[in-house]
Amino acid sequence: MSLKNYEETKYYIICPAKMSTGGPKHLHQLGAELRNLNKKIFMVYYPAYKEDPVHQNYKHYNLPFTNQIEDKEKNILIVPEVNDSISLSKNYKYIQKVLFWMSLDFFFITNYRNLPKYFKSLIKAPFSLIYKFNEFTKNRFGNITFAKYLKNIYLNIPFINIVKKKDFRLNLSQSYYQYKILKSKNVYSEFLNDFINDEFFKASKNISLADKENFICYNPSKSSNFMDRFIKMNSDLNFIPLQNYSMKEIIEVLSKSKIYMDFGFHPGVDGLPRESAILKNCVITNKEGSAFYSKAVPIDSKYKFEEKKKNVAKIRNLINYIFNNYDKEIENFNLYVDKLKHEKSNFKIQVKKIFNN
Repeated sequence: MSLKNYEETKYYIICPAKMSTGGPKHLHQLGAELRNLNKKIFMVYYPAYKEDPVHQNYKHYNLPFTNQIEDKEKNILIVPEVNDSISLSKNYKYIQKVLFWMSLDFFFITNYRNLPKYFKSLIKAPFSLIYKFNEFTKNRFGNITFAKYLKNIYLNIPFINIVKKKDFRLNLSQSYYQYKILKSKNVYSEFLNDFINDEFFKASKNISLADKENFICYNPSKSSNFMDRFIKMNSDLNFIPLQNYSMKEIIEVLSKSKIYMDFGFHPGVDGLPRESAILKNCVITNKEGSAFYSKAVPIDSKYKFEEKKKNVAKIRNLINYIFNNYDKEIENFNLYVDKLKHEKSNFKIQVKKIFNN
């Protein structure tokens, strides 16, 4: 169902306050592009802050914000898929609502967190046994995360029990991962990708392949127990955790490394793998979430692994090969980077198509 736009339409985008992750970044990108289309745009941050709710990384967008939403049919409310923002949207009856699926996993996780304590215990009990078995067998049968476990549960019950589909006039998907699973639940969505900051492309022009070093970057905040075990088993390798870094610091580190490994749960098309490829890193991932789909993470299959014990040696052999043949291997990511260069222009086209009718 398409949105109804009017000259006086006001756009409200719900966004967590003082948070700098992929989701808030995407929401601010959307707000800025809507403003470029001369829309009346307001960010609505939660929880409500008396002081400035805008994270330092997004102040340059200079987007207006408010705590008051005019609940009128001519206005549009854009809601990220996490439970808090969906609950907040239920306070408004008349406004046109858009549900933005930037992640599926966080949708399941945040719904779980808001369940009564008894139900949470009931759901988590089997997972504890599965997790212990997985630890005992050292991932012989694959990795299991709580996000993956919850997803398997939620995907086997009707979405209508979690989100009332009729409450939202339009659904948006950040990637093919969300689009495909939503479609399997009879929820149609429009694509709206995000894009990587121009600073990464600028920095890539100054990188010398000869200055690259034999170390591996990874994101510990979205890592798995398989990745943690792999690091311990390969203590002779130099692993650099990218945590609590500014954008400038991330660019500096990734400009020196040769490999970025991401064995997280890939709730959407994450930023760090793309930023790493732009800064001339070979990217190695698992096959979880969006990384399973070549349309979402279009790298050669030889760089994607199931998180099983039998693949530990294969991953190590690939790392050794990349270190010794880096100049050749990095060329395998040229098509991936070329695609990333078009994300921003695609985003602008998508926003105009969805919101400028």
